[in-house]
Amino acid sequence: MSRTVLVGGVLLSMVAFAQAKPEPKLKGSMKQSAPKLDLGIPRFDALPKGDDIKKVDEKAPTERAATAPGVAPYTVVSVQHGKGFVRTPNGSKPSAPYPAVIASGSPLMTEKFSTVVRVKAPEKKNTSIELAVLDPRGDTVMDAQGQLTFKSEEADWTVDWDPTGLRTVGDFQVLVRIGGNPLGTFPLKIEAKADTKP
Repeated sequence: MSRTVLVGGVLLSMVAFAQAKPEPKLKGSMKQSAPKLDLGIPRFDALPKGDDIKKVDEKAPTERAATAPGVAPYTVVSVQHGKGFVRTPNGSKPSAPYPAVIASGSPLMTEKFSTVVRVKAPEKKNTSIELAVLDPRGDTVMDAQGQLTFKSEEADWTVDWDPTGLRTVGDFQVLVRIGGNPLGTFPLKIEAKADTKP
């Protein structure tokens, strides 16, 4: 009898469990109910598309003084070589065409020649000048230094070069420094004297 009561009780419990109303589902989701955290990540505006960027005008003037700020600007107008020079309203000019310095002998020695450097200085401020003649390898073979004196915006400075020994001939360069600042290199051609023996 007790077994029947026990089995009946279990069946009644199962039926009651099956008929129990399911609990109502919670509305919403974890994303909606979770608190929003501030992670400190900045928000960025939309990136610019570059429609308003203008191309730099390549023809715009870009000349600037080749010296340090606060120093008067200097410009090398010309570097000329020759055996003799004549004065003109535009400065000294070679008295005869001088396409190249002639070197001869063994070892090679240059002939005597002169170099005239014309420099422009709108502020007419006197300064130092240095020249260095560089061989095709970039080694200094001749150098000179002196003082530029301006009575007008432009001034000439002349160097009379003595015969100098060389290892080779070819395309040399004259490096010009004004007030300690290099303002460029200028060509100087040196050729070996042609052999005129029969």
